[in-house]
Amino acid sequence: MREVIQADIDAANARFARIEQIKRFAILDHDLTQAEGELTPTLKVKRAFVYERYGDLFAGLYDGESR
Repeated sequence: MREVIQADIDAANARFARIEQIKRFAILDHDLTQAEGELTPTLKVKRAFVYERYGDLFAGLYDGESR
């Protein structure tokens, strides 16, 4: 699955300057949900909550340790 997504990202990146390209990404093993407090009732991402919950994952992306 990761290879398929990487191929799509590579195709999209071809249209952008290097500084604008996606360099690393991570795939969660579940969808974000309202029940877990990650989404609002209108299905918007609660960024502060998500950043707090997945902070180690985000830090790993910036450290070069993507999953």
